[in-house]
Amino acid sequence: MCKKNFINFDKIRDLAFEQGFCDVGATELDKVEGDFFEQWLAKGYNASMQYMENYLDLRKDPRLLSPDSCTMFCFLMSYNDERVDNNSQYKIASYAQRKDYHYTIKEKLRNIISKIEENIPSLQAIAFVDSAPILERYWAEKCGLGWKGKNSLLVTKEFGSKVFIGEILCNISTDYPERTINNHCGTCTRCIDSCPNRAIKENKEIDCNLCISYQTIENKEPIPNSFNTNNYIYGCDLCLEACPWNKKAKKIPNQDTEVKELVCTTLEKIEQNKFEKGDFNKLKKQSPINRIKYEKLLSNIQACRTTLPSQPEQH
Repeated sequence: MCKKNFINFDKIRDLAFEQGFCDVGATELDKVEGDFFEQWLAKGYNASMQYMENYLDLRKDPRLLSPDSCTMFCFLMSYNDERVDNNSQYKIASYAQRKDYHYTIKEKLRNIISKIEENIPSLQAIAFVDSAPILERYWAEKCGLGWKGKNSLLVTKEFGSKVFIGEILCNISTDYPERTINNHCGTCTRCIDSCPNRAIKENKEIDCNLCISYQTIENKEPIPNSFNTNNYIYGCDLCLEACPWNKKAKKIPNQDTEVKELVCTTLEKIEQNKFEKGDFNKLKKQSPINRIKYEKLLSNIQACRTTLPSQPEQH
């Protein structure tokens, strides 16, 4: 099937830039190399996220998602713009200070698919944004878009690690260039040192039990009293803010200012003890905070109020 369908990679790049993506790569689909994901699961680092143990066959071979697919296109979109909560006692991760990327990026990927279909009617393609059991960072690295940092995130020299990743699996081939990006973390351990709970382990692994993002989003139970949230009530940016590549990365124009203003208002109401469910409902309609319930956010706020933040140890 792929031998009959071909598109110039320059065309894909042009379509990606038209939709606001900052980079795109491609690679031929094959089985995932290595058993790193199974080893991570075996250590219990997925915490209560038992769904991560499902569909291991698909994670190891995404061709099973669409048998006629032969190419993976990976797209990056930067979110390295201004934060709005720097002066607040409480913090919300920067990726959540905008419209929900699950929907905005998938719409852009579908626009690209529609454009390709105009020239290749026999196109079979599926778009994913955190919506399938795909090892996204693995494939983005294989596409030559960056390298896996010590905090397990994809890192790029030009855009840092504040990037969203989206994929298109399809039955067309392309003249994608072979791109190999060397790891440029060197001996730096700033991301590791930035985590107050020591969630970042050896071999570029995250123990989610100790991760602020996990505790404030995925963990449905109250955060343990001994856990340091660093005053984050949703997600975390500590290891991203510590990374030198994010300090060097290109800044993008400020996006989704209405959502950022709503985040500001929300944080002010939390500080003034005036935060109510109606405020939460407004915020969740416009941001990824819809992943948790109102009661969970209240619990996260309470955890911040009862736990004094401490500085991470220096190494």
